[in-house]
Amino acid sequence: MTYNRGVGVAYSSPDSPYARITVVYRCPCGAVVSEVGRHAAEGPEGWEQAGAEAYICAHCAEMKRAGALPTSPASA
Repeated sequence: MTYNRGVGVAYSSPDSPYARITVVYRCPCGAVVSEVGRHAAEGPEGWEQAGAEAYICAHCAEMKRAGALPTSPASA
C-alpha cells in the first residue's frame, strides 16, 4: 500500500445559495468516509494523516504503529 493518494473534494449544487464542501477520505485499504462542512478538511475522527494530502483509517493507523503495515508497493 502507498499513502500518496489525494483527498477528493466535491461541492454542493451551484444552484444552492449556501456552498458546502464535502471531502471524501479514502484509505489505501479501501475504507471510505466523507466529512461535510467547514471542518471537513480536518480529517475524519480516528483517522491519521499519512502525508500532505493522505489519511489512513484508524485500523491501518493502529497497524502502522505496530509495524505491521507495508510502506511500499514492493513489500505489499
